[in-house]
Amino acid sequence: MVDSKTFWDKMAPKYAQSQMRSVEDYEHTLGRTLSYLTPEMRVLEMGCGTGTTALRLAPSVKAFVGTDQSSEMIRIAREKAAAEAHGNLEFRVLGAAESAQLEEGFDVVMGFNLFHLVPDADAVLGDIYKRLKPGGLMISKTPCLVDKAFGWKRFLVAGMLPVLKRIGKAPDVGLWQIADVDRLIANAGFEVLEAGNFPAISRYVVARKI
Repeated sequence: MVDSKTFWDKMAPKYAQSQMRSVEDYEHTLGRTLSYLTPEMRVLEMGCGTGTTALRLAPSVKAFVGTDQSSEMIRIAREKAAAEAHGNLEFRVLGAAESAQLEEGFDVVMGFNLFHLVPDADAVLGDIYKRLKPGGLMISKTPCLVDKAFGWKRFLVAGMLPVLKRIGKAPDVGLWQIADVDRLIANAGFEVLEAGNFPAISRYVVARKI
């Protein structure tokens, strides 16, 4: 068994080269997200990985900060950013809990494929709510690996993930249903502006600080 940071540091080179599973779903997610962004916004993306999404979204806002607990992921993200010369984009090595406590006046906080990997997602979402500007947005997309939308495969995932974790082939993963995502966001105090499933097992939510 390995800790989460070590796991993602080791995975970073392979992750950077991996092919996207569904380009159509990814582009749809980006399109919906871009529709909420404006040029004066300051944006934080938690769990940014190697910076692929940050590089796509940064040109549409004033300032963009991407964070990840993996120093190797951030190293690759910085190399990619330097090649594309985005002056408003910054990457930092920070975990989700640390990122959620940044007090820099963000208008939008994002977490894509992140919150099911966070040990205390309730606390992290609560901190995001506290530190967002009034009317600020939290935009997330979360795989719900044991939701009925996953069909029979949810039983396979539930059985295999603990085994893979013990042998160091998987990180800590929350086995969530779509209703779990909705509950966490509501409990943090957010008002949901938009929600959808694309693909069917991933819950996309745009929520606002009331």
